Amino acid sequence: MAKRILILSDRVGSGDEELGRLLMRNLLYAVARNDEPPAAVMLMNGGVRLACEGSESLDDLRLLAEKGVPVRVCGTCLDFLGLKESLSVGDVGAMPDSVAALLGADDIVTIA
Repeated sequence: MAKRILILSDRVGSGDEELGRLLMRNLLYAVARNDEPPAAVMLMNGGVRLACEGSESLDDLRLLAEKGVPVRVCGTCLDFLGLKESLSVGDVGAMPDSVAALLGADDIVTIA
């Protein structure tokens, strides 16, 4: 069964921020190069920063998109954080899209 990845932050965990950002970069690098890509990557809350200009994870998210993995970015989150104009990869989604994905048949892996 395929897995969807829900990313809620631009870093992994709540400890050291620099370490958390390094872990997120390493995680997305590994996911993008894994033999079995996820069914989708969904970015919400601070996770939307990963798909915006200046993110060190843009190449990995672009690689996933090139492999046919949908990268969905929360439009409400982009608006709230003032990042809508800096989105560099992915498709803007709305909450009904997120709910449909979360309630779908695929397993959800949440990274916060």
